[in-house]
Amino acid sequence: MTTHPPRSLYLTLRAVVRAAVVALLLVYVVLVTADIALYNYGDRVFTFTPMQKALLYRNGVLSAVRHPDYRPWLTGFVETPGAGLATVPLGDTARACGQTEAAAPTVLLAPVDGLGFRNALPPSRADVLFLGDSFCQGAGSGTAQSIPALFAQKTGQAVYAACAPGLGLFHYARLLDALTTDGLGPDNRFAGKTVYMLVHVGDDLTTDIAAFRQHQTDALVSHARHMWLASLLALWDFDDAGPAAAQSAGQCVQAAFKGNGPTPPTALFGPIARPGPGAAGPSPAQEDEVRKVFAATSVLARERGLTLRVVVIPTALQVLYPHLDAARLDKAFAKAAPAAVKNLNQFTAFTVFAAEEAGLPVLDMAPLLVGRDDAAALYWQMDSHLTPAGDAVVADAMATAFPAN
Repeated sequence: MTTHPPRSLYLTLRAVVRAAVVALLLVYVVLVTADIALYNYGDRVFTFTPMQKALLYRNGVLSAVRHPDYRPWLTGFVETPGAGLATVPLGDTARACGQTEAAAPTVLLAPVDGLGFRNALPPSRADVLFLGDSFCQGAGSGTAQSIPALFAQKTGQAVYAACAPGLGLFHYARLLDALTTDGLGPDNRFAGKTVYMLVHVGDDLTTDIAAFRQHQTDALVSHARHMWLASLLALWDFDDAGPAAAQSAGQCVQAAFKGNGPTPPTALFGPIARPGPGAAGPSPAQEDEVRKVFAATSVLARERGLTLRVVVIPTALQVLYPHLDAARLDKAFAKAAPAAVKNLNQFTAFTVFAAEEAGLPVLDMAPLLVGRDDAAALYWQMDSHLTPAGDAVVADAMATAFPAN
């Protein structure tokens, strides 16, 4: 009978290590494959709500370049070219807080042109170019009563509004460049000399810049992003507790305005408008980004022979908070709101400073809106956008501040 010598501890350990390495490699290959599938086909395979899908595209979970409305030259999204009239219900704050209205007000948005913006004429026939997001588009008033449309009525000038939801400060610089060359076709080259950049203090300077950077990074690293499982990690970090959780956690507050009577008007404030008490304005990195984009955009405007003006639009919380009835405020909101307003005011002040430092004329709408007795009527009670009355105030202020129009 032949007997084999006992297997050495070294050989046993080596076999175990090899098996573990092979297993880990197999797991890694499976995860990389899953990351590729999620990034390229996740919007088709999984059931995401439209709001979730929009956030997943912004956060780099899903491939932006595969979306038909993504434009690499913009590093962002436009609306679907050729889409017709749209009747859109208001109440983005209410929806974020899990509340619905049976008869929510609606606004009418004009058809979408070939570039993906809601205009009746091409840039080549416009005297004035507007750059902005949903506030510029007229998300709270409809296209016919938007800031660009009202401005056109007051001045008699033809206006092209390159405005769409989700665009931010870096996108405006890209738009200015693209619309003042023949890269998009001669009919899409702006022929005028005056440009207005409408900057919303909220997402234009924070989340929209982050989305721009995310898409820029994705384009730069290309397929290498799957090596470190970028989509799976972003999905893991994706915070989508849902409107119901925000509501149950007390992050959504219905606040009453000052006034007589038992039922004064109220406004709903959601969790996005309430950063923590420790918030202290823009960080050094944010300041650096904002200064750089204003400086670069100013240089571009001068090189193209354009007069570029900046209009800074504050958030509803900034404008409405001084008009709220302190005695009726929710305790948690009353504690957090002052810090949030201070943070947003610091963002506003820095934005104005950075634009002026770059040599751009600036109209700061914050003091003009806050100081009005009818401030409560300038923003919707259940929506973050300006009402038609609010848009009219901005358009009037622009015509007054820049009389050369």
